[in-house]
Amino acid sequence: KKLQAYLEKAKSEGTVMSLKDLAANCADSDNAAPLWKAAEALFITPDTEGKTLINQTINCFFSGRPLQQESREKLVPLIEQNRRALDLVFEAAGRPCFRYGDGRQRPNSIDPSDAVKMIFAIRLLGIQAVLQAEAGQVQAALDELRQGVQFIRKTIDEPFVINNLVALSNMKSLLNSLGQIIRGREMDPAILSAWKEELDLDAWRTRFWRCVETESALALETGLDVVHGKRGILGAEARGNRLFYWMIRPVQKHQIIWVQDMFKASDKMARMPYYQIKSLAKEKQAWRESAPWYYRLSGLLLADFQIVFLKEATLEAMMLTTKAGLACKIYKNETGHYPETLGALIPDILDEVPIDPFTGKPLTYKLQDGGVLIYSVGSNEKDDEGRGTYQITQLVMEKDDDWAWKEE
Repeated sequence: KKLQAYLEKAKSEGTVMSLKDLAANCADSDNAAPLWKAAEALFITPDTEGKTLINQTINCFFSGRPLQQESREKLVPLIEQNRRALDLVFEAAGRPCFRYGDGRQRPNSIDPSDAVKMIFAIRLLGIQAVLQAEAGQVQAALDELRQGVQFIRKTIDEPFVINNLVALSNMKSLLNSLGQIIRGREMDPAILSAWKEELDLDAWRTRFWRCVETESALALETGLDVVHGKRGILGAEARGNRLFYWMIRPVQKHQIIWVQDMFKASDKMARMPYYQIKSLAKEKQAWRESAPWYYRLSGLLLADFQIVFLKEATLEAMMLTTKAGLACKIYKNETGHYPETLGALIPDILDEVPIDPFTGKPLTYKLQDGGVLIYSVGSNEKDDEGRGTYQITQLVMEKDDDWAWKEE
């Protein structure tokens, strides 16, 4: 009775009760996923040496270092052998929507092995764009990057956490490539303005954080299936397996309520900037870790959003510093010099001074040696003079944790 009352109240408050209610409205003729699946089948995953080279190249772009000729010569064959797959990604970008599964049933998440292919395909796409720009085809390079960004946005039409984390990684890769192309190069202000508008943080956040609702619906649906004894969810059909789940049905009912309350808290936090989330996330993590032992025995159906909050904040930092960097280039084109402060960009070029997602304060802005340095101080909230580490390995990095845009 307690569970039934809880569910009736949740439904009256607009809680999504089934994954079917979240399935993307996407006609087969509009669906970009079949094109990606075709690209996925054609994509030749690089060997260990090739993967290392690709990752090092993205790190090189992150640090603003030029690409070495030796690396360039090794990267070209990796791109060429996947040319058809990349062309299919560009074609997919032109489709209106993306649906992995059958939209008439329920949304699907990407398979982890397929996620690896997508990540390396997008990194190669970004590297290819940089090489094009170096060869003088700047507009073509930027057009391909924009198509890549459009494709990535579509992949979170079914916003499971894994889908969104893959999309987040891919967006960061393409932002690194964009910076490598634009920094230090004279650019038409119209092109800079178009890319500035492309980096719509509010639109990204709105789409990205739908994953909380999706994971909540998945947990609720799965939990109820266990309570109702549905065969598919119980795995092996051994009598003992079914008997076990029948015996713990009362525990499962309480667990469903506990898990849904945790998702409500996560959904509330997802609507906040990261600097407000941090302390709350730690409290909820402690709550999560204090789950009764018998919940763990039954299988705890709960995604851990603490690392997701952090990773999303790092992308926000990259988007904000990139947008501010583009705005500064526009200002310089108009005046012949960089602004003294980010405030000088308001309201003609930016609507407001960009706020560091990790501190709630304006991004750090410095004029130096005729150039400009703009950065977020990152998870450690320390000023590392713009030095950053692309591959974060913990919730708070001890040093070199800034997310920067640097223009010489």
